[in-house]
Amino acid sequence: AFYGSTGRVTLFEQRNFAGRRLDLNSDCPRISDKNFPERCNSVQVDSGAWVGFEQENYRGRQYLWDMSDRGEYNCYDRWCAQVDHVSSVRSVKQDNNPPRAQLFERAGFSGKKMEIQDDIPNLLSRYNLNRVASIRILGGAKQEPTFCPIYYGTKTAPTSWVLAATQCFS
Repeated sequence: AFYGSTGRVTLFEQRNFAGRRLDLNSDCPRISDKNFPERCNSVQVDSGAWVGFEQENYRGRQYLWDMSDRGEYNCYDRWCAQVDHVSSVRSVKQDNNPPRAQLFERAGFSGKKMEIQDDIPNLLSRYNLNRVASIRILGGAKQEPTFCPIYYGTKTAPTSWVLAATQCFS
């Protein structure tokens, strides 16, 4: 499983690390149970890597928070969210293996499949593939400063990930 690392993250109700705060050092399926509003406008990662979910019980859009940029996310658009809504938070196990992923043409890990291990700036020219509907992360981790991943967990395989990357402009 990719979950369950030790670490610490702090969620803030307002931008720039202001307002009410919620300190977490373990998974939290419902931040409302901690008397914290589901409105989260900034995050400070003290250690580890974390995923914030828009819905309770680790569902919906997912946002990765880690120690890049000193772990400081002073407003929700820094993690490429469209809204300031976070309902659950889960820690992520660090994987130092080389990055590896399988790309699938259709949702549900079906259709044409290819495995990647390096950067691919243009899938169409390299794999003759103009659409990726699901991705299974097999190992490693990599984050690019100009792309913001949006992760969706699957109900049938909770350790598998579906990812849709969107260009992020700051």
